Amino acid sequence: MLSSRAFIPVAISAALLAACGTSDDADPAAPAGAECPAADPADATAISDERAALLVGLPEADAERCATDLGWAWRVGERDGEAFALTADWSPSRVTVTVIDGAVTAIVVG
Repeated sequence: MLSSRAFIPVAISAALLAACGTSDDADPAAPAGAECPAADPADATAISDERAALLVGLPEADAERCATDLGWAWRVGERDGEAFALTADWSPSRVTVTVIDGAVTAIVVG
């Protein structure tokens, strides 16, 4: 006979799986991820400051997802007042962002 302790891992696993849910279980009232700017063929050559600025104000995760989807290289230069060491090279297909309280507050191309 199995002890009741043998069932604890199964119960925990089942609870964790149920908590994960599926996209079908998503709350329709919950806000979806931020809408990304439309792709622009010019981004393959160089990202314009105007295009990069479209990510300002987005939550960091959404902005990073958008940048990645657009084929832009992404790096965080500063987060909540902490500056990070960065390379000094310039890349026209990279954005460097400043994040405060989880949102992109500034963005620089290069």
